[in-house]
Amino acid sequence: MVSRELIQQLLPTCQRCRRLRRKCDTQLPDCRLCQKAGTECTLFDHALQQSLPRAYVHSLLTRLEHLRAVKDTLEMSPRSVHPQSSSVAAQSEPQTSPVISKHLRTRSNSPDRVWPDQSHASFDKHFPISSHPDRTRFFGASSVFTLSVEVLHHASVKGIISTDHSPASPPSCAFQTEPRQYLAKDSYGQPNAVRSYCKLYFASSNILYGIVDEVACRADIETYLTIRSQRLPASTLHGADAHAYFRVSMICAIACATLARHGAESGVESMAYYHDALPCVEEVTSEVGPESLQALLLLTVFCLFYPKLGDIWKVLDYACRVSIELEYHTETEAEMEGNARTEAERRLRRSTFWGLYAIERITGQLFGRGSDLPESIITTSYPSVLNTTSGLDLEALQPISIGHHYRLVYLRSELFKALYLPAIPPSYDWAWYKERCATLRDWKKALDVSEDLAGVATITCEVGYHSTMCFIFQPVMLRALKAAEQDSAPTSSTVVPQDNYHSAIALLRTYEKIIRARESTPLGIYPMTFLSAHYIYLAGLTLMAHALLALDGRYRVMKRMEDVEIDEQGCPELDKLDWSGNWKASNSCLVLLQWCAERWPGMEGMRDVYLRVAGKVLPAMARKGLI
Repeated sequence: MVSRELIQQLLPTCQRCRRLRRKCDTQLPDCRLCQKAGTECTLFDHALQQSLPRAYVHSLLTRLEHLRAVKDTLEMSPRSVHPQSSSVAAQSEPQTSPVISKHLRTRSNSPDRVWPDQSHASFDKHFPISSHPDRTRFFGASSVFTLSVEVLHHASVKGIISTDHSPASPPSCAFQTEPRQYLAKDSYGQPNAVRSYCKLYFASSNILYGIVDEVACRADIETYLTIRSQRLPASTLHGADAHAYFRVSMICAIACATLARHGAESGVESMAYYHDALPCVEEVTSEVGPESLQALLLLTVFCLFYPKLGDIWKVLDYACRVSIELEYHTETEAEMEGNARTEAERRLRRSTFWGLYAIERITGQLFGRGSDLPESIITTSYPSVLNTTSGLDLEALQPISIGHHYRLVYLRSELFKALYLPAIPPSYDWAWYKERCATLRDWKKALDVSEDLAGVATITCEVGYHSTMCFIFQPVMLRALKAAEQDSAPTSSTVVPQDNYHSAIALLRTYEKIIRARESTPLGIYPMTFLSAHYIYLAGLTLMAHALLALDGRYRVMKRMEDVEIDEQGCPELDKLDWSGNWKASNSCLVLLQWCAERWPGMEGMRDVYLRVAGKVLPAMARKGLI
């Protein structure tokens, strides 16, 4: 297998050194001369016929090393669901791109301290696939399924739950193929209904991902209605007509999917619009262009509602490659100065790229997978800048707030690279966590809005913040659960944070508020996708992880990160965890997981696992006087 050293030796002279006729080295991510000059080090890729930063090559090599580590664990124990060992050593310090490092810079001049690694075991998992006995499915340590395995294993080792458990067999209808014909309401395909669904889409999903220009869509609607009135088969459409028909059909399908949580008839209508669009898929994705990227992203968003209807990984991979080829990831000086494109075109490019970035990053992190869009090559500006929320109404605040959410996704991606991407995950000290949590709190304080301004984007920011707090401390909880299975735990692992506990409760309250919202309200049109199910499950298992450690009795809880003081030895101040809200939060989690199981057949396992653990853990806590 080709080594990093050999690949570096094959790197061509960078463009700056070639222009200045200087001797160029093969250092990554920048040659020494470019690094000294403070300029980006780029090389020309003859295969792609475009310039690429060396930092992009560096990110690909880092990703390759991670994938090799995953491959090694798979070969060592192909069917094990227990922690795997990796023979591939990671770099001692996780790499952070220069563009993003300013967001995560420390507030002191001292370097980050890292605890000595307690074990070389990895929490990445390989789950056997029942339908394919010789195959497994990989989930990284950032996945909620990894936490699920550790919670179940810890509870069984401690005798809290029985090891004699057989999961319920899936219903016979779970493997049936979908019918090709769908019934729809009388309003299906009618002009008023189509315009209403498009309006709903632009007030909900398009706020989050910014794929389609609302002004340009008006002409698409007229084209769509003309084609329907003429009863032209979708398979005969070509060019602009095919794109317009596909876009409007998918927009209506996504809007109906958004409304499906209020009534099953909307789900039926969603599928009808989706099957109208399918004959145009090959035509609208056959060429590389902005309209093709739009089509791919519309399919991706639809897959978030119906994950069984497409391979979201393949669609996302294709969309990422198309966006790079179209150079959506970068903006030249001429574009930033407004000399290359109109302002509307620049806004659409930015919102499209950042919408793709957010979907790709969050989906990948929920499954523990690396990224196909490295930060080192991104120079595209955020769609909007949030300076103040004063004087803004609900409608004006939402598109600005989503740009603020993209910044959080950026910060979260850096945390993923530091905590989860190395083959041998490092253990950072509490000062490192305190600094990162301070950065996240600063981000949250910039979006301090009242309840009457809560909408699709602001609630997304709320969900993003609390899920990130669970995300950043998941490695700590995984190590604590594993160590607590032994008779004695390492000293550095006997303290756990409480910030993720409170964020888990807040996350469940937020989703409960969304589910209870009426259809006509701003929260009633919030897109509940399968990502929401993962967040709900993550919140519930975070509560159970804390509860199991409390039952163990050897683990102390530190103060909240914003209040804690850490001494010279790295020991934080201690506190007591308030369990008063645990019963209510647990009941809310069970109700929400039941809703998810009904909304997405196949996710009953999330509900069943939580019910199995919580049904034993909470009574045990009550008997012990903890709640």
